[in-house]
Amino acid sequence: MSYWSFYFLAKVGLHYAGYIGFHWLPNLLLALALLAPPPAARGLRALRHAAAWSAAIGLLYYDSYLPSLGRVLSLSQGLAAFSLDYMGELLARLWNWQAVLGLAALVAAYAVLARRIRFSTFALGGILSVPLAAALAPQAGGAPPAASAATPGAVASGAAAQDPDAQLQAFYAHERQRRLDWTPAGAPPAFDIVMLHVCSLSWDDLDVVGMRDHPLLQRFDAVFTQFNTAASYSGPAMLRVLRGNCGQEPHEALYQGADPACYVFPSLERLGYETHALLNHDGHFDDFAKMLQNQGGLAGRIASPEGAPVHMHSFDGTPIYSDLALLERWSRARQSAPAGARPEALYYNTISLHDGNRVPGLASRSSVDTYKPRLSKLLADFDQFISGLERAGRPVVVLLVPEHGAALRGDKLQISGMREIPSPRITIAPAAMKIVGLPAGAGHDPVVVDQPVSYFGINALLGDLLRDSPYAPGARPLAERMARLETTAFEAENGEMVVLRDAAGRYRMRTDKGVWVSYTP
Repeated sequence: MSYWSFYFLAKVGLHYAGYIGFHWLPNLLLALALLAPPPAARGLRALRHAAAWSAAIGLLYYDSYLPSLGRVLSLSQGLAAFSLDYMGELLARLWNWQAVLGLAALVAAYAVLARRIRFSTFALGGILSVPLAAALAPQAGGAPPAASAATPGAVASGAAAQDPDAQLQAFYAHERQRRLDWTPAGAPPAFDIVMLHVCSLSWDDLDVVGMRDHPLLQRFDAVFTQFNTAASYSGPAMLRVLRGNCGQEPHEALYQGADPACYVFPSLERLGYETHALLNHDGHFDDFAKMLQNQGGLAGRIASPEGAPVHMHSFDGTPIYSDLALLERWSRARQSAPAGARPEALYYNTISLHDGNRVPGLASRSSVDTYKPRLSKLLADFDQFISGLERAGRPVVVLLVPEHGAALRGDKLQISGMREIPSPRITIAPAAMKIVGLPAGAGHDPVVVDQPVSYFGINALLGDLLRDSPYAPGARPLAERMARLETTAFEAENGEMVVLRDAAGRYRMRTDKGVWVSYTP
């Protein structure tokens, strides 16, 4: 097989190192075809080489964990909107000098040794070792712990614990049964609600830039260290947070009709709230604003950000407006509302941390390098906004709910900034709650929640505040409300890619080919 042996041995090595999958049967068939002597005619030899290279490249892509061609085509319109500057930045992240030098060394060693060693035998042995290793691998077994209150739906039975497909179906079945009932009960609640929906912020991102203990997070009354966004892209994350009164849906169900009771902001309207939406961008990318109106329950509620200062530009060159200016604009309008006005619920979406943003005045053009100063500015803006609410004295419940992380760190399967695989590094995010305007002496000790929660748990807590106002005399302390927090087992997905955590705490990933593999974040 000449140099083809190197191709197969390299792929087997990458497979055992966890970088790619390996479909052994088509690889074996290609190897056997290449063992046949080449035809004598020059034209047929050229045709054979072209067919072999085409098959090899296609098979390598098929073996990889890269998105399927159908997925790539579905993303092509969005990719076409990337500026040339940002495309160059992404291509630079793909280049790894250590990997290139390592590959060159291996090729050189192979060229020298191939004169003395028949590597085709090793190549065939390596290919056949893959199904043999799979057959000999111990199956996930043992008696799994019963599903607990902390991880509902995580394990339905011993079989479900061993079979990730069964575990996933058990999770969906459990989530389909979950509904929050926000029925009107007399006068509307006497506090406003502000939901800060932040693109590209996870706990891992905070760790990368050394800001996990930022003072803003310490100002919140409750911080959730295991909150799971369940999505790695903005559109699905927005639909999930705005339908958070029901259990976690499969990805494809997000784009279908939903029970009206699942929608958060229409439910607040039925309680007497006036609802609004505000974005610090134009919302055109991936039809975000259109989806927000048509499928998010906020039709006709989006205010224009125009008139606010522009403090950076997105990866497609469109303006990104100042977070503080927009939030203070809403706050001033709210303070000028007449006495007796209905309470307001605001959905605020910011992309100030999105990969590819360009900030005037910063020397670096790398959005990875500018992430920390952009994050510092965003958190300072939120801090100033909350301080302004406190000075105004209005009762407001502020929810910080990230969409997904920025994937600053990357891993062996994804470069920095790539979010096709909904890794826990991307979806475990710093959600938090602040109860602003409590009467003197009615403050709460900060509560850190280490249990696995998602949108349903946050909204169940909000529902508890709506039923039993924290501003009422003798209101229950927050810690007591947290004692019955609704938890959700970890499951995240993006299209056909699914990541779940089993009862032993191990992560498994279902690829877009329907194959489950172990996944190490």
